[in-house]
Amino acid sequence: MAWGHYHQIPYKSGLEEKILFHFSFRKLLWLAPGIWVAGQFNSVLPSLPYVDHMIFEKIHLLIPILISAAFAYIKIPKTNLTLFQAVVTYFKIRIRRRSFYYHRSNLPLKVENLKGRR
Repeated sequence: MAWGHYHQIPYKSGLEEKILFHFSFRKLLWLAPGIWVAGQFNSVLPSLPYVDHMIFEKIHLLIPILISAAFAYIKIPKTNLTLFQAVVTYFKIRIRRRSFYYHRSNLPLKVENLKGRR
């Protein structure tokens, strides 16, 4: 390497290290529970009736894997948040305690109400 050239370090460059094929550690952490839940569904849920194809009779097992893949891969470009961060932020905003302040000076006064007070 020439002088001044350097390798980008993953934690400073925003790059994610690939651990298994094209999956990073963060993506594997999201996909592993989805695959585990799909395995649990396989032992509990029966095959779909009236479907003779081997793949399509177990298609309902893809639901937890697709949900975990959505949390692993979808990023909202406007806010640059992952789907999980956006959902958590949405619920934090919706659940937070709100306090409203009303000031009497902001409300319009009627003349009839002023006559009765004097």
